[in-house]
Amino acid sequence: MKLIMQNSSLTCGQACIAMIADKTIETVIHDMKTDGPTSIGQLIDILDSYEIPHAEKNTRISKKNPKPYPFSILTVHMNAGYTHWILLYDGKYYDPEFGLIEGEYTFGKITSFLGIMK
Repeated sequence: MKLIMQNSSLTCGQACIAMIADKTIETVIHDMKTDGPTSIGQLIDILDSYEIPHAEKNTRISKKNPKPYPFSILTVHMNAGYTHWILLYDGKYYDPEFGLIEGEYTFGKITSFLGIMK
């Protein structure tokens, strides 16, 4: 997995998709028709358009589902008060804002995940 950094404070979703699809962030922004904040629905739609298999829906972290899939888009509620998208891949966090993080993720609370079946 190649780390792709977001090109503005609002393009973490596009950067995550760019990493998964092995495309540039500019291509993903163009294909998604937005350089602004993204919803899980928008991320699912672009994954579908790129024909990248994924879980049916975003799954909340809970006692029933305590851990994300090994390859997932994670929803993070950041300590600074905003919501952020990052990737979990091969035991590492690919954060398009802060970079590659090994070990515990401490920038915020991971609240849900969308499994990627690639």
